[in-house]
Amino acid sequence: MPPRRPTSAYAGRRRRSPPPCSTTAAPARPPHPPSPEPPPPISAEDWEAVLSAGDMAAPPAADSCFEFQLLPWIMDDDDDTLDPFLAPPLCQEPAIEPLLLQPPQPAPLPVAEEDLQPQAVVDELLEAARRADSGDSTGAREILARLNHRLPSPPLGYPPLLRAAAHLRDALLRLLVPPPGPGSVSSSSSPLDVALKLAAHKALADASPTVQFASFTSTQALLDALGAARRVHVVDLDVGFGARWPPLMQELALQWRRASAASQLLPPPSIKVTALVSISPGYPAHPNNMELRLARESLTRFAADLGIRFEFDAVVFDPLGLDPSPPVAAAPGEAVAVHLPLGSGTFSPALAALRVVKQLRPAIVVCVETFGGCHLPLSHHALNVVRSGAAFLESLDAAGAPADAVAKVEQYILRPRVERLLLSDRMPAPWQTMFASAGLAPVQLSSAAEAQAECLVRRTPTPGFHVEKRQAALALRWQQSELVTVSAWRC
Repeated sequence: MPPRRPTSAYAGRRRRSPPPCSTTAAPARPPHPPSPEPPPPISAEDWEAVLSAGDMAAPPAADSCFEFQLLPWIMDDDDDTLDPFLAPPLCQEPAIEPLLLQPPQPAPLPVAEEDLQPQAVVDELLEAARRADSGDSTGAREILARLNHRLPSPPLGYPPLLRAAAHLRDALLRLLVPPPGPGSVSSSSSPLDVALKLAAHKALADASPTVQFASFTSTQALLDALGAARRVHVVDLDVGFGARWPPLMQELALQWRRASAASQLLPPPSIKVTALVSISPGYPAHPNNMELRLARESLTRFAADLGIRFEFDAVVFDPLGLDPSPPVAAAPGEAVAVHLPLGSGTFSPALAALRVVKQLRPAIVVCVETFGGCHLPLSHHALNVVRSGAAFLESLDAAGAPADAVAKVEQYILRPRVERLLLSDRMPAPWQTMFASAGLAPVQLSSAAEAQAECLVRRTPTPGFHVEKRQAALALRWQQSELVTVSAWRC
């Protein structure tokens, strides 16, 4: 029986009955343990409660947009699908009420309307950024302190521009008054934090086509470049929960089954995913953290259901370290592909990092850009961030996303991204120029990728999204604002 095809990386979650807990008595704890105990695992029911909180209704099924079949799961709305991102079954524990899992949301403070004119707030933020860039940190902090009293955080119920401005204000405060302790941006490590972050990503995938656009366009570019390769090695510098790789794994399995049915039985293909965890001010290196373990377990289970060979590895990546050799290497016969995030704050395309990427001799480098302008002065960069954040939030509001879903996305996706962008190092030049200096050349995306992106937008029930073809890239725009851009490069 052929494997079931996922409609998206986050669709079709199904409750699985957890196995009974072991009745074996636990050994006595030593009086002085050598290291702190890890936090208790969240139960399967807790995961389900978090993931089901604030879910949106699935969009209605759409007719086929074009005759030839590209990535079949984009055209399939079957809800009875395997979800590779449901946590593995754990022991039964008392369920936590969904409301208890929601982060506390204070009510917005009553503020006079004239005190919160969006343009005036943005102008003050840009003035604070200009003063910080010129070395006047005291003047910048005074401006931000005034805004801190006038604009609540989180700014629930306010227009998108004010909400984006509040996140920018908090990031600027963090830049000027860094918290004590190592690391600039706090990382979520507890089971509850990871569950809420995963719920935020699911809410975003339900409410906005940005996730599917980036995933499907990238996958089509990879398929066009890799051809009939049977051993694929993907190097990902922003693996997250691994949500972008099930479509590629599914297509490799389908190609294998079609080839086996047409000619002779072939051994299953293999895919290896290597997560490069970049050491940077905005992304502390934790190669064995809970998110990576969840990605490894979920993708391993998904590959086993497809019947293909799979391997996952996580490597700490220091592009500015003393050892210039790449932290990973391709095995003989492997086709290498690299995924580079741009504008997420998790990776800075410095020339040293791009040289390491080039040493891998990849068949293709796929770049997904969300917020650009990291090479600009701080004030211009801040303006770009607040505009992009406001457009992103406006598109969520227009889609009719529930307030609790938008709150999750703001707290666990947008806010950390803005912090990382403000705290990360500035690039000396536009990233396209740096790519060219490192010897990377743009690759034209295929007509199949463009047709697929157009089909996805037509399936989106909210008007206002459209695809723009720009040189060798495809961009998803909301009204006149760019939300995400996908481009392909080759050494």
